[in-house]
Amino acid sequence: MDFAPGTPSLLRPMLMTDLIAVTELDERCQPHPWGPANFQGELLRQDNGFSRVVLVEETMVGYLCTWMVLDELHIGTIGVDPTSRRSGWAKRLMREAHAWAKGRGGTIAHLEVRAGNVAALELYQGLGYRRVGRRKAYYPDNQEDALLLLADL
Repeated sequence: MDFAPGTPSLLRPMLMTDLIAVTELDERCQPHPWGPANFQGELLRQDNGFSRVVLVEETMVGYLCTWMVLDELHIGTIGVDPTSRRSGWAKRLMREAHAWAKGRGGTIAHLEVRAGNVAALELYQGLGYRRVGRRKAYYPDNQEDALLLLADL
């Protein structure tokens, strides 16, 4: 199931008015969260960026920020509230980003993920991502390695 049927929900573009809510959600989702300026920067990408939020019963439960560089989709950040995980929102956000990128001539997608984030690795592998590299001590909060993943679109 991709999301609970019958639950009032909305996947829509992120807006400047979402900056406080998305930053607060990011703090619950990430060990090293972005600040409002990071999300604002994503919104300033305009046509080169794809930033979305998920609202369930008017509460923000998910977000995604991606951008294109030539024919490559880069996944910058994605998060789903811990109480809403395993409900399919991350998969739906990723599929929407892939479709957007393909419509713009995208041929590949790539991202970095914490080496120990088993749930995220399972999600990405299920979407066709494969490991192509490793960045040692990439994350500043705990020096955890990042795995570089790539998927053909």
